Amino acid sequence: MRVTLGIFAHVDAGKTTLSEQLLYLGHMLRAPGRVDHQNAFLDNHPLERSRGITIFSEQADFSFGGVDFTLIDTPGHADFSAEMERCISVLDYALIVVSAVEGVQAHTLTVWRLLRERKLPVFFFLNKLDRPGAQAGPVLEALRSRLGAPAFAFEADTVHRFPEPLLEELAQTDEGLLDLYLAGERSPGLWLPALRRAVAQGLLCPVYSGSALQGQGVDALLQGLAALCETAYDASAPFAARVYKLRHDAQGQRLAFLKVLSGRLRPRDGLRLPSGEVFKPSELRRCEGNRTLRVEEAGAGSHAVLVGAPALRVGDGLGQAPPLEAQRLQPLLFAQAIPGEGVTPRQLLEKLRQLEEEDPLLQIRWLSERQSLELSFMGPIQLEVLQSLLQERFGLSVSFGPPQILYRETLLEPVIGRGHYEPLRHYAEVHLALRPLPRGSGVRFVDEASLDSLPAPYHSLVRTHVLEKAHLGPLTGSPIDDVEIALLSGRAHLKHTEGGDFRQACYRAIRQGLFKGRCQLLEPYYAFTLRVEEGLVGKVSTAKAGVVLLEEDLLKAELLSQESRQGEAELRGRGPVKRLLDYPQRFLALTKGRGLLSFRFDGYAPCLDANAVIQARAYDRQADRENPADSVFCQKGAGFLVAWDKADDWMHIGDA
Repeated sequence: MRVTLGIFAHVDAGKTTLSEQLLYLGHMLRAPGRVDHQNAFLDNHPLERSRGITIFSEQADFSFGGVDFTLIDTPGHADFSAEMERCISVLDYALIVVSAVEGVQAHTLTVWRLLRERKLPVFFFLNKLDRPGAQAGPVLEALRSRLGAPAFAFEADTVHRFPEPLLEELAQTDEGLLDLYLAGERSPGLWLPALRRAVAQGLLCPVYSGSALQGQGVDALLQGLAALCETAYDASAPFAARVYKLRHDAQGQRLAFLKVLSGRLRPRDGLRLPSGEVFKPSELRRCEGNRTLRVEEAGAGSHAVLVGAPALRVGDGLGQAPPLEAQRLQPLLFAQAIPGEGVTPRQLLEKLRQLEEEDPLLQIRWLSERQSLELSFMGPIQLEVLQSLLQERFGLSVSFGPPQILYRETLLEPVIGRGHYEPLRHYAEVHLALRPLPRGSGVRFVDEASLDSLPAPYHSLVRTHVLEKAHLGPLTGSPIDDVEIALLSGRAHLKHTEGGDFRQACYRAIRQGLFKGRCQLLEPYYAFTLRVEEGLVGKVSTAKAGVVLLEEDLLKAELLSQESRQGEAELRGRGPVKRLLDYPQRFLALTKGRGLLSFRFDGYAPCLDANAVIQARAYDRQADRENPADSVFCQKGAGFLVAWDKADDWMHIGDA
């Protein structure tokens, strides 16, 4: 049996130390490494060892109790949460490490929410019981009360002796089990499959405790994982796999990390890529930390690394696998990338594009009208790491401008956009309907064109071009959101149409539609949960949407609820990200580290000061040469531009 296990934690909870112990007891390492000794097997990048934090997800295989595990160590810092989330898509089980000293922390809440949304079964390990102030009991209760986790304390022999409290807990998950319990049935052989099902369905979360540094409780955890994890991958089913990570090795070769969900993969097997291209890998590899080793086959449930696979992107599905759904965690900030001495913007752009392949949420943008580069990011530590990566891997120096909010734009009314691209010996025309969607819908494509107006291959080509990039709105040059783009009609030329022609026509049609329509600026919102000692809560005003702590500090956000229990106040609310960015530092100072504050992205809403933002951005939509709205026509053997507001009269297709 193969199990992919992801390990998660708030920074400094001991996640990497526990990973080392798991690999050691699984006979993958001769001795466990340590973060403070800078010799951890999975934290192998110089940046990780110097900072003492996990930045890049790494993996290794080990076996225990007859089960083959692939352990994926994920970043614990919030700035690298996007990489952590991408790994979740290929997991079977998750292990959350919680410090028994600090207890439930902000990132613990983020991880728990993501795992529950993905319906992944969860184990907990309460770490650092060897430290002064460690308390397993209160932390276990916090898992139940703060997370809402169905947490139950396990020991090494729990799965063999089934203590009465555990049987009572299991009996409450199923009426048939309740009948067995009331009938006095206590056979472990009967209850073990029921326990496995309860764990797999998220009805019960086993909680183990110990000290990873001292190796205490780790063997019990492994025994529990081997006894309770259960998977059913089918090697005889049609091939299916999903790409969850891209990297480049020291030679610049592209490495695509995938998990085989069904079937099997061998070298020279033909893989049909999402682009339609067939790729035959000359070799397969498996990953062990920063090393890759050749393998002859990747079976169902296992992981493989493809070398040099063209056109593959993070999230792509292969074979029968659908692509990965959109990430829930999104960057909400952007900054200008400023080339250092001797570095040209084009040089920097080329290398940033390579890093963007590895982390698609960077969303690199070249602003031709300003001759500048912008990129999105999760937090300041990520920018520091990017700066170091560019220097280390490419020898490029770079600095970054001040962080700015990443806005979005949307349509307020339906509109038709038309694009034509016809320089000499090229031809494509596309008519698209752009329609507003409810908040949180993203950008969608629908095909409403007949095959009579446009041959089938061009329909899929239009879909690809509509969804392959972030299209920019006319107000601030921010990406559009919550818009449906429908193909109404199009036209190609039997002789002159080439692949890139429809890309140009699509981009121009979308842009023209946005210029025609009424657009609205959106800003990102956070939902927050705030827990403090009840005595620290001062005046609370729902009318003015403010929360005052210690009678002096104002949190400018909408207060949705306030509850008090056991001397602790819990406040929930939401507000614009730009108002909340600096609040965590203030909250930490106000509560002297005793409170809990967690943010989660809560979608976009109309910007409260849109006019001021638009003026400050000073975006000249006509000067943006990378995103033209004008169309190109041909007359007397030469191509010429027709302005977007005049182009409809020149289109070759009648009104759709």
